[in-house]
Amino acid sequence: MNSALKKSILFAKIITSDLKNIPKVAVPKYIMDERLTMYFRERTYYYVQDPLKCKEGDYVIIRELAESDDKRVTHKVEQLVYERGNFVDPITGKRCAGTEFIDDIKRTCDLFGFERPYFKK
Repeated sequence: MNSALKKSILFAKIITSDLKNIPKVAVPKYIMDERLTMYFRERTYYYVQDPLKCKEGDYVIIRELAESDDKRVTHKVEQLVYERGNFVDPITGKRCAGTEFIDDIKRTCDLFGFERPYFKK
């Protein structure tokens, strides 16, 4: 199973980015406890190359590198899936901030002349 995991594409969340263009990501993996008959989440951490300059909290797709210059950096970011703070309603396809649509927030701001603190321009 370990060889299959290495060759696959993984879905991960960026945790920290201490080094420049080399963030640390967490890949969730669910382990079955036979005694309790429940799944528990465990995380595997990787350092990845990041040409897309993703921020902390973003969800990305990573792939293993064929060969690497650094022994700690084993994967590369393929694609940015979810940007932190950029939520889209799956039914309407509109961007949301909390429980309100961005279009509604803009309309309210224009009518009454105030801004919401969580409104992202």
